[in-house]
This record gives sequence, C-alpha cells and structure tokens, in this order.
Amino acid sequence: MILSEEQAKQWEEDGYLLLKQAISLPIIEGVRQLFSKMVDRIISELKSEGLVEDEGKNLPFETRLLKVAGTHANRFGRSWRNQVAGKAVYELHHAEPLVTAIGEITGTDVIGHPVFNARPKLPNQQLTVVPWHQDSGYFGAQSESALIPAAWIPLVPVDETNGCLQVVAGSHKIGLLNHHTEDREGQFLEILDSLIDESQIITCPMEMGDALLFHNLTLHRSTVHTTSNMIRWAIDIRYVRDDDDAGAIYWKDPDFKWVIRSQTKPITPLDAWLAKW
Repeated sequence: MILSEEQAKQWEEDGYLLLKQAISLPIIEGVRQLFSKMVDRIISELKSEGLVEDEGKNLPFETRLLKVAGTHANRFGRSWRNQVAGKAVYELHHAEPLVTAIGEITGTDVIGHPVFNARPKLPNQQLTVVPWHQDSGYFGAQSESALIPAAWIPLVPVDETNGCLQVVAGSHKIGLLNHHTEDREGQFLEILDSLIDESQIITCPMEMGDALLFHNLTLHRSTVHTTSNMIRWAIDIRYVRDDDDAGAIYWKDPDFKWVIRSQTKPITPLDAWLAKW
C-alpha cells in the first residue's frame, strides 16, 4: 500500500490528494526535454517567418519560449497534445509510486486515458487562464458515474504567484454541473462563480516531482500567472477505472485499451500507444 489511511480518507472526502515526490526527477526531466524540443520547433518556425532573430539557444527551459517568442507563442495554442505525444509522456503515465496510488484509488487495473495537456503558461497570458470547471464537463454526462482521476504535474516549482492549481474540497460529491464556454480568449468551459463554496477553496503549491490527484467531478482551476520572468510549465494526465465509460473524448478504436498495470492483461507497449497518435 502506498496511500495511508488518512490519504485514502482525504481522497474519498475531499476528491483530491497531493502526493509529494510521486515521480522521479529523471522522468520529469524527460518530459521537460520533450517540451524543449517543441519549443525548438516553434522558434525555428518563427525565425523562418522573420518574426524573431535570436533563437536564444543558451536560455534555460524555464524562460526561453517567453523571451524569444513572447506574444507569438499564443498562436501555438493553449495546450499541446499530439505535438508532444512521445516516449517521455508514456513513461510519465507509468511512473511510480504514482501508478500504485492510482491503482489503490480505482481498485482495478491501471488504465490510461488519452487526454493529457501540455501547458506552457506565460506571465499575464489570458489564453491559459483556466476557469473553474470539472473534467467531466469535457467528457460528457456519461462520465458522471465514472472515475477518471487526473494527475496534475508541474515541471517547475509552482505557487499562487505563477499559476498553481486550486481545488474546491468535497465538490466531487455535488454531481456534474452545467458548464458553458467562457467569452475570454481561452474559450475554456466554465461554471458560474456563484456555485463555488469559497470556504472550501484549497491552493496547492507544489515542487517538481509532486502530483496533484483529483476526481473528474472535483472543481478546479489554475491561478493567474503574475511572475514576470518565468513560464509555468506543467502537464496533466489521466487514468480511468477499468470498464468505466471514459467519456466522449476517447480512443476512436473501441477495441483499444491502454493497459498500464494488470495482473491478467498484457501491458500496452510504447509502439502500440504511439500508433494511436
């Protein structure tokens, strides 16, 4: 058992759990390197169009996209998925002790969900300000009775100044709320602020290697990034309880199941997972 009795109770009562040092730093570094290659491609494209001159190759991962691309970064979207679906992301889903914790939460084989988001959050960037929502708002009503735990994983230290997450403790018990598309730049789904119990808002500062787990019905958002000189890099990944309805956003092949851990089924190899992207 990885989770203590207190942690298991917190998951059941609050719908979230912060796991300290759930992922080894070499795995985190692998994801950082994968994202860094995406930054290389972005900057190369901007340079070929004459929009930037200095590629900033000596700048650190935490600042390079900000200092070189600046506002041009917005055109590459609020999240990357297909662009960075590679070995490092596959290995992140298999990281220990995260996977053991997920197995204890679901009580089944550990099954991967296709939805993950790679998010570079630049300072004062409205595009990546994520409002209050539940993940099942995206997955559809059929996912309300499912368990699709998410793991939000920072690739730099995060706190309330640079866009860490907030959750509403216990909100997974109120069922699926009505969502609408916000009228701001990001066009995220959101719920009315009047539905938020402000006394239950928990702010979650984190270090590299930490993972914030939350239920697909737990209300959460990212805070505004006000630090002026760094990017808040993070990735969020998901799992699904075996045989639950994984929602509207799922593999188009109904016979494919991403098996990450099982005592009875073969583990899905990297090449089979990559083929789905």
